Amino acid sequence: MASSHESQVRNHLEVARELLESWPARFRYPEVLAFLVRERNAHVPEDAVALGRAVLAHLGGRPARVVCEELLERGEFDAAEYLLAGFEELREHEADRLTRQLESLRVKAAEFVRQRVATLGRRAVAAGVPWEIGPDEADLLVEQARSGRPLVVARLDELAGGLERSIAEASRELADRVLSMQGEAAAGRLDRAVERITALLDAGELVAAAALLNREPPGAPIPEGATPLPAWKEEWDPRKFLEYHLTPGRPRPPWFFEWRAADPSGQELLEAHGRLDHEGTAEAAEAFARALSSFLGAADGHIAATPIEGSPFHRAFFDGLFADSVLERLHPNGRVDLYVGGPGAVGLPEPREGQAPYVVAGPWVESPGYTDRRAAAVLSLRDLLRLVVLPGTQDRAAAVLGILAPQWPVTALAGNSGTDLARRLGGDPDEAWRTLRWISHLSLHLGPAAVQALENCTGMDPHLLLVMLQYAENSVASGTSAEHWAAAEDGWQRDEALTHALEKDLTGRCGGPGAEAAWWAALAASDAATGHVSREEATDMAEACAAPPGIRGEIPAAVDDLVRRGLLTEVGETAGDTLRVPLSGITRTLRAGADQRLTALLQRLTHAQEERRDSESAWHLNRFATVPVYPRWRAAEAGGADRSELEELAAEAEVQLRGQDPEEFGAAWECQDAVLAAVLDLLAEECREAHPKTRLDVRCLPTLRVAVPEPVLRAVLYEVLDNAAEATAGQDGAVVQVLVEQESPEVLVEVRDSGPGLPEGIRRGRIFGSMYTTRGKGRGEGLHRVRGFLRAYATRSVGADIEVIESGDPGLTGAAFRLVLPEHDG
Repeated sequence: MASSHESQVRNHLEVARELLESWPARFRYPEVLAFLVRERNAHVPEDAVALGRAVLAHLGGRPARVVCEELLERGEFDAAEYLLAGFEELREHEADRLTRQLESLRVKAAEFVRQRVATLGRRAVAAGVPWEIGPDEADLLVEQARSGRPLVVARLDELAGGLERSIAEASRELADRVLSMQGEAAAGRLDRAVERITALLDAGELVAAAALLNREPPGAPIPEGATPLPAWKEEWDPRKFLEYHLTPGRPRPPWFFEWRAADPSGQELLEAHGRLDHEGTAEAAEAFARALSSFLGAADGHIAATPIEGSPFHRAFFDGLFADSVLERLHPNGRVDLYVGGPGAVGLPEPREGQAPYVVAGPWVESPGYTDRRAAAVLSLRDLLRLVVLPGTQDRAAAVLGILAPQWPVTALAGNSGTDLARRLGGDPDEAWRTLRWISHLSLHLGPAAVQALENCTGMDPHLLLVMLQYAENSVASGTSAEHWAAAEDGWQRDEALTHALEKDLTGRCGGPGAEAAWWAALAASDAATGHVSREEATDMAEACAAPPGIRGEIPAAVDDLVRRGLLTEVGETAGDTLRVPLSGITRTLRAGADQRLTALLQRLTHAQEERRDSESAWHLNRFATVPVYPRWRAAEAGGADRSELEELAAEAEVQLRGQDPEEFGAAWECQDAVLAAVLDLLAEECREAHPKTRLDVRCLPTLRVAVPEPVLRAVLYEVLDNAAEATAGQDGAVVQVLVEQESPEVLVEVRDSGPGLPEGIRRGRIFGSMYTTRGKGRGEGLHRVRGFLRAYATRSVGADIEVIESGDPGLTGAAFRLVLPEHDG
């Protein structure tokens, strides 16, 4: 009978499908569309009446736009696509918006499935239970998510439920063995091994828990396997506890037995801390630093403590915090600065500029409780009392870091740059995963599911990982947690501020708007599954998106630059035409709107080019003042020549400039001298038009002449002034000062600016080298050419040149240069 009823239902649904497929009003009912696009006779309502009730509930239907938005909200993507393709009454802008929203939601659904499958797979491996999903079925689920989210979510929930039941069953068996261990534990003291195994069971790390139960090596340590510190009650007085430790003859409560130091190194550490209560000497600080190092298992060594002037603290260091094979990756040298306070030490010592994260300890030192993280982390007496109960040194370093790392910036463990983090993670994927778990657990208290979100989103790109870790740090400071990035909470994609920060990092690493355009073009043209794209496809995509003139010639060089930066990779062992965009969750998400982003960026570039051509052309033409085509170019600009003619002249000027030899300038011009003030006045006027926010302060005798031809002088001064103006761009109250002094037979021209100055650590001679630049493609010859120009006009008595000097002006602390010119003897 059941079979007969099922057959009747299916027949009814067949009839319903045939009728509905030709019903003009079908586009006004989401339930109808969802039914029509699903595979015939699969996942259908229990009977045909259900479909009719859904229609009757909204008699007359709803606007197609509302229906489409509802379908998108439900995750019925194929049904939404069916509506967009078949309902012609939608306005063009509405259809375009909904189509883009559909593709974006499909990408997000696919990422949700990828992340959740990976999370469940890792959980199964950690628990040592079978996992049903292989790579092929995982890919199938991802593809199904693009059709519709509800059915895939139901399948994942079914898989997750089965996995959790398997884990619970295996966990119960291990928990029974743990109970028997507790019965065998030493009387009056909780067995730390039991605590450790229990923590592993709670985290689902059954493989590691079983290894500990069997007295086998547990493999690579994981954060959840570290022995937890005992709980501390707020009403307890740490100083009273310290007295119990330091005065054995004093009566102590029976429960204090559980708080005794586990070995002599713990007792020595507490004694060294107690000494600080009445002795603020260097010797007492050194003793505490040695005791802390010894407690962490570091070899005995000489530790010197130096007093901090005007402070009750001594500066020392300690070892052992990063000695473990897992933790050593998190700190390059392992040694940590330690500030030890004496009897009157309260508050925290001020760090030196640029100081690495450090530790502060003392009898009265407590954490200030700031929500923002600082270089100083406090190791209080309460912390020491909880630490000394840990037996051996195996878990002590992780426990100490668990106290310190949440007080430090996350960069203390992750490094200050993506390059630093890459070194910490290493090249092996399994080691990188474990290291990321340690960083996330110690500094941010993130569990494996949230770390899985980090991996899924970034593809383990260290630069993107650092962005997410720092973003998570800000979330912790604001009282929230990055655990909502886990797949069970709908993933990281719901966090729009995070995705914006990741996009900003990716585009910022391109190095400039031209390279950014090439990256968007490559992403938009890339294959969705492999990320493969050819150079020609990227160029074609840029041209198709309203690129400015000349983009085809610029894209190949920009693509090469992206390969050098790691934002694109070459496919195969040798360089070829095929490239690959490294796919990750964030790049797949951004790909959905890449063509739109590219079009907007190219429009901005075109507009910027036109603005520069209108307002800055006169200024930047000075760069070419020494080439033969320069007078014709100036005349063409003044005469309103069309763009193609000007571009031809510009190309000719570039060729002539590259082929110039400064030594040939001697006979190039009839007039071999120039009035310096007149040239400066002309340049200042053009510079103000190109850089209106920068104020020029020019001080020069009006009649001073130099033995340098006017075109050379114009080109030389342009390069130096343009450098200064660009350095101060966007700065409120930006100033560039030109100060001229006559010291016969020399004329000294000093140019100072209020910008940020030269890059830190740069060798002064290097900036005059060929191709050195901080200003982008094509600008690496400026100061090198200036030096060549000037040295061509050196005399026996004047060593014409350019040099970097100290500014000497408290208001102009940016870069400062001195040009030495020969004075005209007439």
